[in-house]
Amino acid sequence: MDLLRAPAFCAGVLVQLVFAAGLQGFSLILALWLQSGQHYSPIRAGVTTVAFSAGAFVTACLSVSLAARLGRRILVAGALMMAAGMYGVLLAAHHCATGVDPWQLVPGLVVAGAGLGFLVVPLVNVVLAAVPGELAGGASGVFSTAQQVGGAVGVAVAGSVFFPRVATAGFTAAFELAMPLTIGAFAGCALLSLALPRTAVPDAYE
Repeated sequence: MDLLRAPAFCAGVLVQLVFAAGLQGFSLILALWLQSGQHYSPIRAGVTTVAFSAGAFVTACLSVSLAARLGRRILVAGALMMAAGMYGVLLAAHHCATGVDPWQLVPGLVVAGAGLGFLVVPLVNVVLAAVPGELAGGASGVFSTAQQVGGAVGVAVAGSVFFPRVATAGFTAAFELAMPLTIGAFAGCALLSLALPRTAVPDAYE
């Protein structure tokens, strides 16, 4: 319970929870839309989403050193990039009258993946800057739990919006209806990140 007395830690747990909800919700509806709505094979859908992983791979290598200098600002930037990238994917879906080409999705997926690298990789370091050393183990456990709970909530919420719409208007309409939830989740991560420590160095946080 001592962890809950640190506002920055609580904010960090919320960032983790909301991030996981947005990411898992997006993963669910994207896979269903590509394979059932756009008739991609599982392999083609998987190869398309490699663009997301490629973006994350590039920024993950840079994020730790940047977080040491920029602190929470790199997290805010990452969350906003994820929201912008998801919006790009939504635009591609909106304009695919007869079917979406994988290359139409790549720009949005790359930007969103790059944002993930900036947000997730340094998140624990930045948040633990506000936690006393003797509580670091418990804090890590709470973080992992928040990720699992957030993912479950994200799948439940996105699915509850997506599936009823599929039955009445089809997969693309359902995807367009559910995507704002994931975009809003990452925008919320950006706002919540403003409550985190300014830097990833404990002594620099007041």
